[in-house]
Amino acid sequence: MLHELLLALSGLSGDLFVPFPPQPETATTFKIPPDFPFLHEAEKTSLERLAALGFYYRYIVLFLDRQRGRKECNTESKPVASDATEENTILHRGSYIHAFCNALNEVLVDFQKTVIECEIRILNKEDNMGGVVPVSQFVSAFGDYYIILPHLHQLIIEIEKNPLNYFGSRILNLIIERCNTGVPELRIIMLRILQACHEVMYKHITSWIVYGHLQDPFGEFFVKDETPKAHIKEHFNQSKWHRRFVLDESLIPNHIPLDVAKSIQFVGKAIATVRNSARPHEKNSTLPHSLSSLHLQHLLQLSSRPIFRQIELENVVTIIRDNVAQWLWQVVLTGDKVVECLEAFRNYFLLGQSDFALSLVEQFEKLTASRSMSSRILTIKEQELNSLLVRTSVGTLAENDPAFENFRFKLSTVSEQKTTTPNNIFDNVILGVPLRLEYDIGWPLDLFVTAEDLDKYGNIFSFLLSLRRTQFRLQRVWTHLAIAKKFGSVDNKLSNDKNYRMLMPWKVRAAMMFFVDCLWGHIQMDIIESNFRTLVNRINVSSTHYRRQRPTVTLDQSTISEKRTTNNDERMHINELETLRDFEDIRIGHATYLGDLLRGCFLESRVCSETIKTSLSICDQVCGLLERWNGYVIDDEKFSQIARLDNEFRNQVSFLFRTLSSVNKTGEGFGGPPRHLDQLLLRMDYSKWFSVWSV
Repeated sequence: MLHELLLALSGLSGDLFVPFPPQPETATTFKIPPDFPFLHEAEKTSLERLAALGFYYRYIVLFLDRQRGRKECNTESKPVASDATEENTILHRGSYIHAFCNALNEVLVDFQKTVIECEIRILNKEDNMGGVVPVSQFVSAFGDYYIILPHLHQLIIEIEKNPLNYFGSRILNLIIERCNTGVPELRIIMLRILQACHEVMYKHITSWIVYGHLQDPFGEFFVKDETPKAHIKEHFNQSKWHRRFVLDESLIPNHIPLDVAKSIQFVGKAIATVRNSARPHEKNSTLPHSLSSLHLQHLLQLSSRPIFRQIELENVVTIIRDNVAQWLWQVVLTGDKVVECLEAFRNYFLLGQSDFALSLVEQFEKLTASRSMSSRILTIKEQELNSLLVRTSVGTLAENDPAFENFRFKLSTVSEQKTTTPNNIFDNVILGVPLRLEYDIGWPLDLFVTAEDLDKYGNIFSFLLSLRRTQFRLQRVWTHLAIAKKFGSVDNKLSNDKNYRMLMPWKVRAAMMFFVDCLWGHIQMDIIESNFRTLVNRINVSSTHYRRQRPTVTLDQSTISEKRTTNNDERMHINELETLRDFEDIRIGHATYLGDLLRGCFLESRVCSETIKTSLSICDQVCGLLERWNGYVIDDEKFSQIARLDNEFRNQVSFLFRTLSSVNKTGEGFGGPPRHLDQLLLRMDYSKWFSVWSV
């Protein structure tokens, strides 16, 4: 009987211990047949408890065989749930489940050793009492496994029921949950399994943040390469930095904070992007060997720890991130390159170069006038617009600016027009067709500027160009009116009605000019210039800070679990200057700067942007009427048109003033009471004229 028990403990059924319930039902344990004689009920219960351990052992062995691709020939006592479950568990194999199986196998090896030791005792008759080996000896030998094997059995069932929920690094969540137990024997086993799975996680992290390689054939790591190998070389509007390597938050284990996962993504992305984008054998195309060896040493120390501690991983990742960010900022994307790029955007996207902006408006006015005189409907082509852009630079500072060569015009296609957002409603103001200014970003600036950033710059350019064009036309109308008045016939005996009609165009133009000048001056000085100088100063201070060549941060084994400390005086100095800590901080700072520009130009408010667009359209209509005026008394038809447009303009501007005033009081729609609204309202209403006008 004892040998039958040893066979049952080895997972094999016999005459004494048979699968229960019998076929065709799925067996859930081993039991003694009810007609077996000579056994007391207490002995039967003890033997069946021991035999149940063999059933759990067999279930785990079959699970390991399925994961290794083996098929069990003896299907008589095969305790599997269903064929569908078997198919799913095989389909979703990976490195984590393989490490999990290896750790389970080590537990089974210890169980097998215990079975062999019991058999040796029986054969050597070491523990017999008058020729009888008591069952209590078996119960004592397998005491720990009464807790361990049922727990592992339930763990495997849970994994088989939800293979997708516990695929890859997600299995760590389940194992950590099962580690939270007050049973020391079970906790030791679960920690061994957790350590085995953590070794896979550390291998993924090490390969990624030390070498920039994604060694993840089963797609289990939370950093993904979304770019097919055939399309690694991307076009101008697809940034390698932001489009290729993405973070899959569903695969981030619960004990890894999101900030740490993003830092891991940043470090590997920096190394991989620099290596893939730089020319072969370029000096700074890879991380220095001394630095990568240091990072590898830190991670190997962590992976060898029997117990995972979150704070240790956070500190090591932070150290590695700081070192890589410093290397990236110093040798790849220096502050000078970033500032030059921002200045180019300031000059051309944001129309900071006044001679270029004026020349561009004049060229567009000439193009519009030439096409209006043509009797045929002519199609505008991108080549013609880019040729116009080159002519615009002649005689301006842009003519000798190398950065200007990277700018070009693009006409949106029909498919692109369907994806129009509220921010680009000014694209068709100049020519009546969607027109965009784009910038051909190159390496390594594409690490810093995303395609979304360039799209936002294009939206701001369309708005500013529309505003500058209206301002130019109003200024040109003043010249036209002055010349018409100078050379027209002068009658000093005009009636009051005729005198009012003579002065009315000047009055309307002056009101429109005041509004446009206030808006243009506010955006250029209070919004663009102030935010631009703040960002550039922070970048320059950061560059100066990095030029100090501070030593690479290292950690020894005794300080990994402690938080890093920084010199208080240096930290206070950096905070006072509001520096941007590293490359990623500067990129985020630039995104914030760009968001402030959009809000300052009211492009994130559909109501305000449409009101401004309507007001500019009314100004253009008035300019068209006044440009055809010969300086004499305006006839009734033209007078009524100008009066109607003037009334519409007053309504639009009054609505905008009331909207901005209410927003400035409540802070709704702009993320709090924005400071720039105070400045604009002060410009417009310094004499309280708008307050009275808007009542």
